[in-house]
Amino acid sequence: MIDWSRIDELRSDFGEEDFGEIVGMFLTEVQGKLDEMSKDPTSCQADDFHFLKGSAANLGFRKLQAACAAAEQDQSATSVAEINTLFQRSKQTFLDQINDKTRVA
Repeated sequence: MIDWSRIDELRSDFGEEDFGEIVGMFLTEVQGKLDEMSKDPTSCQADDFHFLKGSAANLGFRKLQAACAAAEQDQSATSVAEINTLFQRSKQTFLDQINDKTRVA
């Protein structure tokens, strides 16, 4: 679900404080985009899913990235509700395991 090596790379490259800011921006921006898309799922464009895919890739949310890639190619492949649910699950896993040295990949 989460590419922890990507998380470790970001922490190392940016330091704890900047990493925390990156995570905060990611969570806020993705949630905002999903909220916007949820208001009218039929109007979602490939660009919307592309944004989510890139954001997920940058922070190592691999399952979310894959779901958004599928939806980017075919909007009927994965619904906004399914992507939102996957984001919530991924976010919870991330928050639960971010400081756990025995985290599960």
